[in-house]
Amino acid sequence: MTPLSVQFTPEQQAWLDRRTRGGLLSRSSVIRLIVAEAMEREQLASKPRQRQGLHGQR
Repeated sequence: MTPLSVQFTPEQQAWLDRRTRGGLLSRSSVIRLIVAEAMEREQLASKPRQRQGLHGQR
């Protein structure tokens, strides 16, 4: 992993802290999960949509 330094507004930091599940996850872990989810959504959105039915007919 590569260290990364970022700055957050107080509101962003509070939002992030609410997602640490009461201290069970670190801020870094939450950020990694959010980035992984965004990457997955982007990959799903970029896949060509499959047509319904036989031979692409509806």
